[in-house]
Amino acid sequence: MTLWWIGNALFFFVVIPVVLVLLHRLWLPVKQIRDEARAILAGGVTIASQLDNIPSLVPTMESVKKIGAGVGQYGAALDKIL
Repeated sequence: MTLWWIGNALFFFVVIPVVLVLLHRLWLPVKQIRDEARAILAGGVTIASQLDNIPSLVPTMESVKKIGAGVGQYGAALDKIL
């Protein structure tokens, strides 16, 4: 019975504190990973909100082509004048 009490005392005063220290050392990197994952998610949401404007780029590109053609014609007209 005495050995039983000594085993219980060793378990409570040695094994449990060692396990708690190891769990704490494991929890710190897990917490950092969680914080970084939240930051990555926030960045991804920001990028996704910026991509909502992509469909409006197609008319913009067509307008740029038309304006470029007009600028070319204007430059040709200026060459004739000068």
